[in-house]
Amino acid sequence: MKLILSIVLSIVFIFPTYAYDEKIKLNRTENKIISGETKIKVSLNNMLNFRKIKQINKKFASIEHAVKETSRKIKKRGRKIKFKGVNTNDLLEATVYIGHQSGAGAGSIINKDGTILTNWHVIDEAKEIKVWLLPKDTTKKEEKDLWTFQPFYFGKLIHMDKKKDLALVKIEDVPNSLKVIRLGHFNDVKIGSTAHAIGHPKGLTWSFNTDPISQVRPNHKWEIENHRYVATVIQHQIPISEGNSGGPLIDNFGRLIGVNTFHFIEGQNLNFAIAINDVKEFLEAKHVVEDKKKPKKNPTWITKKCKEKKSYISKKCKDKPEGKSDSSGLKKTYPDAKSSDANNNGTDDTWYVDTNNNGIIDTAFLDDDEDGIIEAIMVDENENRIWEIIVGDQDLDGNPDIALIDRDEDGKMDVVAYDFNQDGEWDKFEKYEGVG
Repeated sequence: MKLILSIVLSIVFIFPTYAYDEKIKLNRTENKIISGETKIKVSLNNMLNFRKIKQINKKFASIEHAVKETSRKIKKRGRKIKFKGVNTNDLLEATVYIGHQSGAGAGSIINKDGTILTNWHVIDEAKEIKVWLLPKDTTKKEEKDLWTFQPFYFGKLIHMDKKKDLALVKIEDVPNSLKVIRLGHFNDVKIGSTAHAIGHPKGLTWSFNTDPISQVRPNHKWEIENHRYVATVIQHQIPISEGNSGGPLIDNFGRLIGVNTFHFIEGQNLNFAIAINDVKEFLEAKHVVEDKKKPKKNPTWITKKCKEKKSYISKKCKDKPEGKSDSSGLKKTYPDAKSSDANNNGTDDTWYVDTNNNGIIDTAFLDDDEDGIIEAIMVDENENRIWEIIVGDQDLDGNPDIALIDRDEDGKMDVVAYDFNQDGEWDKFEKYEGVG
């Protein structure tokens, strides 16, 4: 959050009104405005991928639209009856809601690193996998609340077995208090014993139900929407519906013994879960979806060369500290950047540029600690004198890892986005609460 604080303070103290004639007029807290015309060169890396930067607003807009559409379609449903018997609190918290543009399902958190077990068919057609944890305020856990108010994670597919209808999804930056479901043992699955299921049947989120195990069927074959599967399954009588898929089947000790997968519509209480022995075989297999390699470290160096200054300019350009080099790699040149000293210490730390050469400033580079490396870039895409997007590089490796968005352009940031693994895809969006 240190970088966020720095960026937000920069907005407060540096935000331009763009009423510049010979120099840029800046809104400041009674600081003396010191500006100059400077030729700068900035390292070409992922921080300067303006096409990607501008897409973040459109991506969130598409998510917002999907959320509104989904929320509009969700009808008000009755109150869920709570089951009493097994201590379910931790198990409920270890079960997630998975949603996307084509449907929804459930999943089980099986590792504190954010690894989630679910069905392949739950995420098969997902353009983006969204994952919700059980909200802390359980009065706001209904499906319409999730899509309308609750923050979510972007899930990444890391392993799949289409034949067994199993998949692993990973979410990043999870809380330390994350609950997990322990794996059980196939030998403990007994016909007639009691089992429990957690899921979101027909959108009734985090529903808990109980009934006996009817049978175990090895190498069972079934079909869902023209996809054929085969695995050992546990037949049980716990009512499951759309929304239960991918959720846990649990024994009396709170251990995972299966993944609820399908049911026969034409029968009664004919419900099936992929058995724990096939789940363990799946987990032990080599992952067939490999992680992307982390981008190479390439800090966003800025080099400055002062032009002839106006009479009101009294400071000098500052060179990079000794021992730091930016000699490698391509650079983008901005010959007419407008320099500024946000903290009024005599050293340039902000540069405003007109990237499309139409006479209106649309981008700003921030070097808050004045070490020659750009920490954040601010973008005014529609050139209306309001920064809509601020992209930050917290670890200074040249890859964006955090962004702030002003959706309604009121001068206050509304949304914060994170790219935890810095692969160029934003992993999480949430409401920005500001600095406090």
